[in-house]
Amino acid sequence: MVSALAVVALVAVVWFGFGWAKALIVDRSVAETRDAALAGAFQATINLNSVDAQDVDASLDNMRSSITGDALLGDLAATEQQIRDQVTATGTSMSAEVLFGSLTELNTDDDVAKALVVLAVRTTTPENYVVNKVSVNASMAKDGDVWKAVTIEPLGSVAMEEGPTAGTQPAPSEPVPGEPAPAEPAPVPEGAATP
Repeated sequence: MVSALAVVALVAVVWFGFGWAKALIVDRSVAETRDAALAGAFQATINLNSVDAQDVDASLDNMRSSITGDALLGDLAATEQQIRDQVTATGTSMSAEVLFGSLTELNTDDDVAKALVVLAVRTTTPENYVVNKVSVNASMAKDGDVWKAVTIEPLGSVAMEEGPTAGTQPAPSEPVPGEPAPAEPAPVPEGAATP
C-alpha cells in the first residue's frame, strides 16, 4: 500500500513538475514572443505614419528601421523623394499614437505574425490640424532580434478632430451673400461724451 502511494506521489510530482516547467519555459517564451511581435507592430505603424517637417531624414530613417522585405522597402524607396517634396512644399507634419491593437496571428516556428492596430494620426499644416482614427493590418516578421513590418494594409480612416494650428488666427468671416452688411456706427460729434 505504501509503495503504491509512493508511486502515485511520484507520478503526481513528475506530472505537475512537467506542467510547471512547461509553463515556465514554453508558455513564457510564447508570451514574450507575442509581446515582442505586438510591440514591433506598434512601433512600425507609428513610424510609417509619422513625418517631422523639421527633420524628414530622421523620419525616413525611422520608417526604414521598422520595415523588411522587398515590397515595403521598394515602396519607400520609390516614394521617398515625393515625401520630401510634399513636406517641403506644404510644411506638413504627421504624428501617430497607438489607441489599441492586438495580434491576430502568431507563428513562433517561422517568426511571423499579423496584427490589427488602431492609431490616432495627427496631420498638422502651418494653418490647420486634423486627427484621424486609422486602422491597419500589419504583417510582421522577425528580422534579427527586431520584429518589422512586411506589409501594411490600411483598413479605414475616420476624422476625430480638426481645427486651426495653435498660434494661428482664424480667418476673418466673409459676409454672407444676400444678408445686409452690419451698420457702421454713427459718427460722434467732437466734444461729445462717448459711451
